[in-house]
Formats: sequence, C-alpha cells, structure tokens
Amino acid sequence: MLDEVRGRRVLVTGGTAGIGLQTGLAFGRAGAHVTLTCRWGSADPSEIERAFAQADAPAPRILEANAASPEDVGAVLDTFGSDGVDCFVSNVAFAQLVRGWSDLQLRGLQQSVEYTAWPLVSHLLAMRERFGRWPKHVVAISSCGPDELHLDYDFAAAAKSVLETLVRYLAHRLEREDCRVNAVRARWVPTASLDATIGAEFAPFVRRYGARGALQTPEEVASVVLTLCSGWLDGMRGQVLTVDHGTRFHDTLMRWYAERDRLLE
Repeated sequence: MLDEVRGRRVLVTGGTAGIGLQTGLAFGRAGAHVTLTCRWGSADPSEIERAFAQADAPAPRILEANAASPEDVGAVLDTFGSDGVDCFVSNVAFAQLVRGWSDLQLRGLQQSVEYTAWPLVSHLLAMRERFGRWPKHVVAISSCGPDELHLDYDFAAAAKSVLETLVRYLAHRLEREDCRVNAVRARWVPTASLDATIGAEFAPFVRRYGARGALQTPEEVASVVLTLCSGWLDGMRGQVLTVDHGTRFHDTLMRWYAERDRLLE
C-alpha cells in the first residue's frame, strides 16, 4: 500500500509536535523525504532527528517558518529545488482563545483565520507558481470544534469551519488536476495543544467519564493522513474525515443517563 509514498517529497507545516510530528514520522517510516516546519524556537531538532532514526526513517529537514508569511513560505519551498512537493499536510494552527466577552474582537478572528485556514491556500498557490504543478495529495488537519462545543474555542472553531469550506471548494476547482484535497478531523487528542486550549485537566476527565475511545492518539490521526496519500483513496476529493472511534454518535447525555449509576459512584 505504501509504495506510492516511498521516495515522495512531503511538507508538513506545524510538524514538530503532536499530530504534525507523528504524521511526519508515519511518512518517514514509509520511506518518504519529509520536511517539517515550526515556529521559531519551538522545537529541539536533535530530539526530532532521534525519533526519525529510531523509526528507521530518513532524517527530516526541519525549518523554522511563519506559515502566514509569504517570504517564509517562499524560503521553505526554495529548499525543494525544482523537484516540487508531492504531498502537503497543512497542520499549522493558531487561534486566540475567547475567555470572555472582551476577547470577541474582529482582529482576533481575522488572525485565527489567517494562521489556521489561509495557509492551506497560500501554500498551494505558492507551490503552483514555484513548481508549475500542484501536489498530488493535500490534507488539512481540522477538528470537531465547528460541530460541537469546545470551551473558549470560538475563533478556532470558526477558523476550522473556514478551513473545511476551503477544502471543499479547492477540491472542486482542482477536479481536473492531478491533485486531491481532503481534510481530517481529530476530536480530542491528548497533546500539549489540547492542554493549552482546554486545560490540562480535560484529558484525565475524559479518560474517567468519557466513552471508550473518546481520546484519540496522534498516531491514529497520522495513519489516516498517510492512507489518504497512499493512492488507495484517490477517489476521495473534498472530503472531511473524522477520527473519533465513532464516539461522537454515542458520547452524549443519553449515554451519561444510561450509565448514571456507574458515573455517580
């Protein structure tokens, strides 16, 4: 299944921690040449290189870049020479948390969209201009925030909604091109990002009271991304796939009611 991935040139933005890092490792194990981008000073390259070596994966290229900066995006693409990008995973996300009414400011919403949704488009346009072609596979990392309540997630959820809408319309515009654009939604993945967004107490709370499988691992999300780029799902375009073990269907107040005796012990 992974012959399609071997030797391919992969760019993962926000790729040095959590879902992004595990996605890079998944591609590396499959024999791809992986480039990871990160914010300045947010990653220890030696630790990441060690993780790739332990996975028997080719050493990654690790670049510091602001995904919302055209200059930085251009510098990242320069490192690919004339070969271009075969697979692009848009994972970078940054959104202002909304703790109260005073945080509901237009600039916060604009910045959230600029850093979470727009890099999907800006990177693709820059690749088309630089290399004269589109990546064969494009995957955007989203969340379930647009459809269910995440505390203080107002702007992040709005930005993810914009991201998913762009995925669908990009897939339509590129339907005649050798380029497949899809999105992967992760529900709750216990990472530093989740702790920073909702609080460090949330994941332990879900483990105690949530349905089995309510938390997903970064590796599970990464495996879905890799499969979308494997060639086996090339009939998929403009889809938003959810990684949640099916828990969004039954992890509800009705389940809490059905199991109230156990939960109140």
